[in-house]
Amino acid sequence: MLKERTKETLVKWFEERGEAWCAQVEICCADMWDAYHEAAAEKLPNAKRVVDRFHVMKNLTDAITKARRSIQSQADEATKAVLKGCRWLMVKNQENLDEEDRTDLEKALAASPELRECYQLKEDFRHWFEQKSDRESAALELQAWIERVEASSFRALKSFVKTLQNWKESILNYFEGRHSNGFAEGVNLKIRLIHRRAFGYRNFEQFRLHILVAFDPVSR
Repeated sequence: MLKERTKETLVKWFEERGEAWCAQVEICCADMWDAYHEAAAEKLPNAKRVVDRFHVMKNLTDAITKARRSIQSQADEATKAVLKGCRWLMVKNQENLDEEDRTDLEKALAASPELRECYQLKEDFRHWFEQKSDRESAALELQAWIERVEASSFRALKSFVKTLQNWKESILNYFEGRHSNGFAEGVNLKIRLIHRRAFGYRNFEQFRLHILVAFDPVSR
């Protein structure tokens, strides 16, 4: 539980652990915050760096939302009326939609071929993460998906592709062990609930102590 999200703070924490401890770390999984990866590259010599898949998907759904807005803004009035309210239908996982959601989504996609193409790209990317591919196969499939986006007219998705290219090696490392930040995200959720329950903390050390107590099995 560190006070700041800076590279310097994390490097100092690694140094306090010692070189022997750092050398034992095999996997470092994080979101796409440069400071984390830079600190890991500097202080974790044997760790394979992995970008968390759920943060990659969050970037994609943000891009999908931008693409949808662009499509809606350029549609005629009748199409806009059909597409109204389809935001969450577009970004939710297909298997999480109920029957009514599926019907509404299909109406929206039928009204706009562009929106259907955009949605299909999102779902295909999600399935790419879900499948049990090895790293080499995943790399080929990712490149094929990128080429589909580059051949499209979706500027927001092309911007997402630039992010993929910047982090490509660390994203592909996911397929060597399928490591993610799932546990850490669960911890973060509990910390947010602690913060909300207290209506915020003015003193960081008090906040830190409450978190440590909440996660101490002896105190339960």
